[in-house]
Amino acid sequence: MESLALQRIELMARLVASSDCSDDDKEVAISWLSELTSDLVTRLNEYGVRQDESTH
Repeated sequence: MESLALQRIELMARLVASSDCSDDDKEVAISWLSELTSDLVTRLNEYGVRQDESTH
C-alpha cells in the first residue's frame, strides 16, 4: 500500500513540475502532495511503532 502511495505521489510531482498549468493550480497540487506525504509518513511511523512493539 505504501509503495503504491509513493508511486502516485512521485507521478503527481512529476506531472506538476513538467506541466504548464497555472500557478494557482500548481499551488493546489503542491498542497495536496504535502497532505498525501504527511498521511503516508504518519502511517509509516505507526507501522514502525507497531513493528518495534512486536519485537519486544
